[in-house]
Amino acid sequence: MYMCKDLRELISVNNKLNAIMDIEFLKYIGIGMPVMFIATSIYIRLFLGIAHVFSGSIKFFLGMALYLIFTVLVVLPLFYLISENQPAAQESTYNLIAVLFIYGLIMAPAFYCLGKVKIKSLQRAGYFLARR
Repeated sequence: MYMCKDLRELISVNNKLNAIMDIEFLKYIGIGMPVMFIATSIYIRLFLGIAHVFSGSIKFFLGMALYLIFTVLVVLPLFYLISENQPAAQESTYNLIAVLFIYGLIMAPAFYCLGKVKIKSLQRAGYFLARR
């Protein structure tokens, strides 16, 4: 009977931790999604500004530098999510998949804007040329 009580307490604590983790995930999505969307919008505007002002090798080097900075910015949320949820992610594959899913939700609007909405204007500016 004593062991059964401990097991019930352990399950209760585990359920409370999962609820807290779900609330944390919602917070990550609520903050991360608009931040990454705004960062992507700024990235696109900077690319178009560089293409409007510069040409040739200067345009290439400035675009490459901007691309490298944005690449780091895109990966930062994933590293943050994994580091904040590392014990839970190591404990269960479900938790790791949940963290990766949250990252996908955070980045989806930004990548949709980049890939579907603004890609034509970037291609006209000489970036992300269409495949032949």
